[in-house]
Amino acid sequence: MIKLKHSKYKNTGILFELLVRKLTSETLSSNKSVTIDIIKKYFGKNTELAKELNLYNALLKEQYRSEAQALDYIRSIKSAHSKLNQTTLRRQRYNLVKEISEKFVFSNMTKMHINNYKTLASIYMIFEYDETSNPKQLLECKNVIIQNGMLTEKRIETKDPVIETFQSQPKDVRLLTYKLMIDKFNEKYSNLDESQKRLLNKYITNVNDTEALKEYIEKIIPEIKKQLSNQAKLITDKATQIKVQKLSEMLCTVENMKSIKESHVLSLLRYFDLIKELKGMH
Repeated sequence: MIKLKHSKYKNTGILFELLVRKLTSETLSSNKSVTIDIIKKYFGKNTELAKELNLYNALLKEQYRSEAQALDYIRSIKSAHSKLNQTTLRRQRYNLVKEISEKFVFSNMTKMHINNYKTLASIYMIFEYDETSNPKQLLECKNVIIQNGMLTEKRIETKDPVIETFQSQPKDVRLLTYKLMIDKFNEKYSNLDESQKRLLNKYITNVNDTEALKEYIEKIIPEIKKQLSNQAKLITDKATQIKVQKLSEMLCTVENMKSIKESHVLSLLRYFDLIKELKGMH
């Protein structure tokens, strides 16, 4: 038996998810979106990629009441996939990856986190390989798909009482509540300086683009260290000077961050606060 291999470069479901996340980042940052043109071109009506994506979504979103029902459904979708024009599908997928690579750093895009990655990878294996290739490995893939869609009592949706209460209010009350929330947010962050506002903006607009956020943080960390070093030289109290120097040394590098978390951003915001206080002293 051969060992089956997954390729995210050939996984239509993953390619589409990456494009959607890239589009979200572009929309939030108000940049001109080139991603939407790529999505329309390759996933527009009647393209083979759009047909294949529909089959990915069929397995991704379907819910099953029994394992037998799930296996029967997987067989039906697998059969439907085999009827697609495989030559056209491969050509469209190749051109899609080529265009993404020309417009973006594709290796950076593939590092974006995808919650349902394992299920999408399993669907790819089901579509690409026959049962005779590696029955055991394909059975594991089917189990992943089945577990993703299996209905259980624990999966009954629970609603947030706060959200329900808000939605039941008259329109004018909801608008007033929303305005108060915005005012509260602005009040909370009114004391942020430009460096802190830029950092928060980058964090919010690049929440789906980890590499873009890493690149920005990679630029500001040396600047923070430099400012701390300059301020430390002006401190006359030796003990305080040593503490500031130690804090600068504790500031980790981007290479040590597997992913940018809220705690990292909060830490950097505090460093900016410290620099503001030191500048105020001098």
